[in-house]
Amino acid sequence: MAEDYYAARCNFGNGDHVKGLYRVDKLLGEGSFGMVYKVSDGAGKQYAMKVLPLWKRATEERAELVQRFEMEFETGRINSPYLVHSLKYDKVDGNPFIVMEYCQKGNLYKMLDGSRPDFEKIACQILYGLQALHKNGKVHRDLKPENILIKNDDTVALSDFGTSGMIASLTFWQKLFRKVEGFGTFAYMAPEQSQPKKAKATLLPTTDIFSFGVVLYEILFKEYPFGPLESERDLQPYMDNAFKGRWNRSKCQTRSEYRQWESLLDGCLAPDYSVRFQNVDDILKHIPYHSQGHNRVVADFNMDLGRGVVLKVMQGEEYGKRYQLNDFIRNNQFLIMGGRADSDVHNHIAIKDFNTKYISRRHFTMEYNPSQNMWYMRDGQWNDGSWNDSLNGTYVNSHEIKHLEGVPLHAGDIITVGEVKLRVEGV
Repeated sequence: MAEDYYAARCNFGNGDHVKGLYRVDKLLGEGSFGMVYKVSDGAGKQYAMKVLPLWKRATEERAELVQRFEMEFETGRINSPYLVHSLKYDKVDGNPFIVMEYCQKGNLYKMLDGSRPDFEKIACQILYGLQALHKNGKVHRDLKPENILIKNDDTVALSDFGTSGMIASLTFWQKLFRKVEGFGTFAYMAPEQSQPKKAKATLLPTTDIFSFGVVLYEILFKEYPFGPLESERDLQPYMDNAFKGRWNRSKCQTRSEYRQWESLLDGCLAPDYSVRFQNVDDILKHIPYHSQGHNRVVADFNMDLGRGVVLKVMQGEEYGKRYQLNDFIRNNQFLIMGGRADSDVHNHIAIKDFNTKYISRRHFTMEYNPSQNMWYMRDGQWNDGSWNDSLNGTYVNSHEIKHLEGVPLHAGDIITVGEVKLRVEGV
């Protein structure tokens, strides 16, 4: 029986109580996927509470919205001091809500309003947050100063994971943000986010890396890198500059302390995602603060592949599911087929993808080499006498792979298949 997504009208005012557990202190803001309130528990401890107003949405939209909201909650449970933590998930009158850490010091803009900030520390802590997301198969996809909060100990932490893992067109983003955010949101969008033919690339870490470049430029120089963006008239010129990589480099040359940032910004703001910095580690090498050993991110999964390999679903309809590859090896047959779950196709790894169908029915092939004790990944499958590539590609970390040459898999690698992310782990 399908889940009932009935939801009653749900508006909270100051002083209202939520399920007898929290008192609403005030409305903090309205984001793309919910209303955020400051609330207090019976002991007076403060939290942020994000409510998904399901009652406002059409019935046919609700199942997918709830699934994405649940994924946002799980993303906030990643163990990193550089992410705003999710603490509780529940529903009130059918409307889901998430209780999170409350960051009373506000967002990044408030930190920058004070005395001269430590740009290296801020940049690294934003990157540490992205690193934690990316190593868990997540891409933020909406990084901007409003979504970078300051914890009580002055740690910079990322928040608002509602669009993480979502393939969406420019039309979608315009519809989503125009009313609640204004045009500033578009300042941070990577060029591929406005190109339907490159939509699959928006699920790669390189999308966040472009947005980080814009954020870094803004905190350094208090303006956008590709020109003003105050009205709809500015949008097309701004995007044209972004598409051509025409950012204002002269700012980096005005004072000696800014010159160190030019090559870093250049690697982040490249319009072609394939020549951008491919991962956070590439960027951190350019920042002295990082070399002093400040990062507190540690692996929270088994990195030893000696006893076998597991693919864990980190993003997708079967979040948390684990595929133990040794279970599929039979009679010295070392090939594993993977693709969208479909009754007409046999796949060892049959991935549910009912919402988007970005996964091909015959999407990828994995091959085990016993002499090397190594698994290799290829895009597509052999079928009817020829090799058939997938429709939307297969990625290992940020790199699109081909079927002609298998790519070796290592612990911590993130495999992207449509909107689904799988992480390579030890048994």
